Amino acid sequence: MKKSLTVLCLMLTSFTASAGYSVSAGFGKNFSQSLETEENLKIDLDDDSQFTFSIDRTIESARYGLFYSATTLNMEAQTDKKIEMQYLLFQSAVEVPLGKNISGFVGAQIGANHVSTNFTESDTFFTTGLYAGAEYLFTDNVRVYVESRWLATIVNNASNVSCTLPTSENEQCLWHFDGDVLNQFQTNIGFSYRF
Repeated sequence: MKKSLTVLCLMLTSFTASAGYSVSAGFGKNFSQSLETEENLKIDLDDDSQFTFSIDRTIESARYGLFYSATTLNMEAQTDKKIEMQYLLFQSAVEVPLGKNISGFVGAQIGANHVSTNFTESDTFFTTGLYAGAEYLFTDNVRVYVESRWLATIVNNASNVSCTLPTSENEQCLWHFDGDVLNQFQTNIGFSYRF
């Protein structure tokens, strides 16, 4: 999966290597809310780092494109249980000059979160969110940015993602998230190059 994604990203990069596009790569910290089972058992996830990648079409004072983010989280109480989340989102943002060589941006995103674990089947959920940040322009093409993202994954109780309750070896439970929404926050720093 990761090899095919890398090949796809390289093909898209070479395809879009013309004026009016940007490629960005970054990393940062991911913060998650607690999960909750149908039996009201709380499951806390460790906060961990993530990798991000995006390809955007740039127009005057705005941009739109695709955003990808991947992170692997552990359950705090059961460190052998791993949860991998991969976001693929369409994003759009407006850019605002903040000063000499500094600009800000604010945008929205919509897409999917693919959740897979090392102990059960995977599932894909609808995701939306908002993001904002600032970038320093070394040149018109080369930029360094910092950003914060709020990601809201909509989950229903018919999800395939299930878990074994720690209180019972054989009893299965369906996960659901508080309010049927998993809220995650990301803080990222990265590099952007415009063609």
